[in-house]
Amino acid sequence: MSNLFKHCRASADYVKKALARTNIQYRLNSGRAQYVRNGGKLGRKTGTIKSEDKKREEYKEVISLLKRGYSIRNTAKITGYSFSTVQRIKNQFVK
Repeated sequence: MSNLFKHCRASADYVKKALARTNIQYRLNSGRAQYVRNGGKLGRKTGTIKSEDKKREEYKEVISLLKRGYSIRNTAKITGYSFSTVQRIKNQFVK
């Protein structure tokens, strides 16, 4: 096969995949729109996201340790929360 033929074939495959992806996106978006028109709701259910006050109360030990200078890793070990949770709490509450 010549180099030009390979390039044209690759371009054609790319166009096919792009059209398929566009078609899938169109079908998904039209389905979502129909669902919403018929009264459906998208997103998280109300009440599933904790308020800042609830988080502050639930993680008060974590916040206290971080403010006293404990590392994220040590705070996670002491409190039993994951490293990611402690890091997220530090970013939100400890400046």
